[in-house]
Amino acid sequence: MDVNIKTAAMEVTDGLFNGESSANAESDLIVPDNMPDVLTVLQVSANCAIASCDAQTDRILLTGNVFFNILYLADGPRREVRSMNTKAVFSNIFSAPGVSDAMPVNATAVVGSAGFTLANCRKLTVRAEVLCRAQVYANRTLTLPTEIEGAEMLTEPLVCSVIKARATAQETVTDSFELPAGKPAAVEILRDEILLMDKAVKVIHNKAIVKGSVSALALYRTETGLEQAKTEIPFTKVVNVDGLEDGMEVDCTIDIQGWETALAADENGENRTVDVETMLYFTVTGRVTSSCSAITDAYLPGGSLDCEKSGLLLSAPPTTDMTDCAVKGTIRLPSDAGDLESICDVRGCPRVTRLSREDGSIAVEGAVAVSLLYRTNNPEAPVAGYCCDVDFSASVSGEAFASMPSASSVLRHMSCSPGSGNTVEVRGLVNITLTSTAPCEKTVITSVKSGEAEKKEQPSILISYIAEERSLWDIAKKYNISRAKLASANNISSEEELRGRRALVIPR
Repeated sequence: MDVNIKTAAMEVTDGLFNGESSANAESDLIVPDNMPDVLTVLQVSANCAIASCDAQTDRILLTGNVFFNILYLADGPRREVRSMNTKAVFSNIFSAPGVSDAMPVNATAVVGSAGFTLANCRKLTVRAEVLCRAQVYANRTLTLPTEIEGAEMLTEPLVCSVIKARATAQETVTDSFELPAGKPAAVEILRDEILLMDKAVKVIHNKAIVKGSVSALALYRTETGLEQAKTEIPFTKVVNVDGLEDGMEVDCTIDIQGWETALAADENGENRTVDVETMLYFTVTGRVTSSCSAITDAYLPGGSLDCEKSGLLLSAPPTTDMTDCAVKGTIRLPSDAGDLESICDVRGCPRVTRLSREDGSIAVEGAVAVSLLYRTNNPEAPVAGYCCDVDFSASVSGEAFASMPSASSVLRHMSCSPGSGNTVEVRGLVNITLTSTAPCEKTVITSVKSGEAEKKEQPSILISYIAEERSLWDIAKKYNISRAKLASANNISSEEELRGRRALVIPR
């Protein structure tokens, strides 16, 4: 028995892999001969950058570097604050069945925590935990049955976000800024930091114009103490992306691969300018929506269909939501370090520790690792460092997320002021981004063959006693008759009317 089957082609992006895990980086550091001994380690901060991310057979190999900055109190008559820098390599292997060589990978890496062990006045070990995330997608074209002549069918719309354009690019952003007037000239930059502040993307045929800014901060030593300066540096980058068109859904990620700062002297020979060079890495992805009405179940009244079903993991458009969360807390400094005289520097590193669903919303819990550098009244340790966590929590609408999203956080602002006694009041603003890239799982009919129905002897009158959970589709399919014929024989016009029936007449 031949059956006319209509098909349609649908391009899909399969979500082959979406996972996260952590890696560790560690390095032994010997104080250089031209540097004084370490009396006390004040701060250890770390940033990381991905060096390579390669898709291989059934796995993803991610490698990168963690850049450490160590501030310490020197063991000398002046008890100066000095700094050292070092780096350590990290690597992470994701087990990713189905992934093959040369597939494009989207990956991110951030430092979750950093610490140290001081062996002696000339040697210490620094370590960091790196949180890694990787995603792999692959495009293919499916030919799916959309209509089977004479058959009873259940259909469902399939919607897939298809990657049509992707490109990466690098850019080095250079700028200079002046140190605050009226302050002493700089002797040495102790710590520098670059943060991405904002971005905007405009699409022109085969090009993405990315505009944004980075915040550059420098903590520096003068002849009389410590000072801090910062500025915002704008940038514009044109990324060539073949196939990118206006109207596409465009995603752009910007990773800070590294930076360098250097002091520059003015005409009087004083270091009053900071030269900044920042290396940025751009990934631009353009997506379109592909759709098709697919058959999820079918049978042929009076005939036979052999339907093959397959499960699909369809890439869904990234779902994101953002919220700003205020951070506020009181830090009590240890009394053995000496009483607080003034605050030299405050920095924070936020992390999300827990996500949960509550009454249609997603509750976000986390903490900012706050690091303080402050002057004391203790001549033996005139500068001290202290680290602690300040908790934060926020609530984000969960209506847009079918599954639990992942969360990332960025510290937008952090400030502090001395409180009563030996306390410090800290205030900050954390931007929280929830993102869901979980693929959508669908089971559909991918091929159909017709056959001859098996003939069975049936009585002239057939009565079916039905359970509450059975639908008109279930009953009609069991007896291989159309739903319309079954409904007409029992004077049923809706599924609701079926709920009140205990038995149905099955027409022959």
